[in-house]
Amino acid sequence: MAGQLRRGSRVGKYRLDRKVGRGAFAEVWKARDTVENRAVALKLAHPDAVAEWGRKKIEHEARIASRLEHPGVVSIRNADWIDGRFAIVTDLALSNLANYSRARRSAATALEVIREVASGLAYAHERRIFHRDVKPENILIFEDGRAALTDFGSSRFAKGVERTVTDAGTLGYMAPEQAYGRGRLTSDVFSLGLIAYEVLTGVLPTWPFDWPPEGHERFCAKVPEAIQPVLRKAARFDPRRRYVDAGELYTALERAFSQASRPTPVKKVRRKRKAPPSPLAVQANAFRRVHGKGLGMRFSCRRCDSPIAEEMQYCPWCGTSDNSYRDVTRFPLVCGDCERGVRPEWDACPWCYSGRFEGNGKTPPEDAKATRTCAGRGCEGQLRPFMRYCPLCKRKVKRVWSHPALPDRCPRCRWPTSCAFMRFCPWCGRREPRAGSFMRSR
Repeated sequence: MAGQLRRGSRVGKYRLDRKVGRGAFAEVWKARDTVENRAVALKLAHPDAVAEWGRKKIEHEARIASRLEHPGVVSIRNADWIDGRFAIVTDLALSNLANYSRARRSAATALEVIREVASGLAYAHERRIFHRDVKPENILIFEDGRAALTDFGSSRFAKGVERTVTDAGTLGYMAPEQAYGRGRLTSDVFSLGLIAYEVLTGVLPTWPFDWPPEGHERFCAKVPEAIQPVLRKAARFDPRRRYVDAGELYTALERAFSQASRPTPVKKVRRKRKAPPSPLAVQANAFRRVHGKGLGMRFSCRRCDSPIAEEMQYCPWCGTSDNSYRDVTRFPLVCGDCERGVRPEWDACPWCYSGRFEGNGKTPPEDAKATRTCAGRGCEGQLRPFMRYCPLCKRKVKRVWSHPALPDRCPRCRWPTSCAFMRFCPWCGRREPRAGSFMRSR
């Protein structure tokens, strides 16, 4: 058996670049095929899993998974024993659903991911292949935005499936009957139903799976009415009331998507007396009338509908951080990570830590809204108020910003806020339960 794996190690023709994941059965590396000169994902089985289950059993499962050829299933390019290790080679994904922020921000993106995974799972179920471990980490997102399910067969070799501990017991994405050793194809349907609810609402339903779970209002607001009962049925506690397999789920989803895309006939509705605005809305609108234009608060929070500026990391009224500006920004391009506007001349997103790009090589035009230049040596990056990083060199802005409409300082991040109006710091999300307790700037 070869020695310990590390960056730069060779496994056959593959050179290891970095470890991207580790499970109970194997660890996954980003590697380079030195013969074909392309990046791949290399899954290497743990020696103890091989010793426990034996070569024949593991090879048999790999043969089953390798026969699955569908856009919604991650294809196995090669499975072999290399330098004493069992290796499975697949295409390299960009991310997985657990880390795919765009799905959390956009209901349309999240539903399309569920639709594609349901299609791949239906293809597997048609061949009577039971996945056993459908979870966000096993739903991979590729560079073209395609979602596909991976790890068919690997879960049966794992000694302990990753779970979430709750006050009522130990559950996760696993169906109740599967936890008692009676898993079946409909158990995969249940797991996908829970994933759909979690990615759309940010809440993972737990035992005893009473409906409606927490976050139901968000679910109803984000999901078209025709699709709601389909996802509800997929996540039913009783397996007899669920879809029998993913084929039934996918058929129902396609029918619901088709119905949701039809124009809704206009109905005459009797005008109802408007309910009085909430104290939060009164507070937010009062602030917008006085300071909204100066702070660029031209957008509305998708959760509470209160005014918010694109530069703000958190809604100052409800504290959410999952706002997307993809369709409303006035910038020509959008950062793929935080979904805020960027310019084609920039090399990095000035709003988020992870956003980096390849600029077009041109010098950015003079920015009339910029009030500072980057402090980096030799860098001529122009900084607009509330930028967190230089858009050219990615240097972090250390000198905190100030604004006459935000006279106070957040105790945590020291950036400006308004204790008289805002309930959350718009830059770090700190909740302020007591009015007036922000430190006054001196």
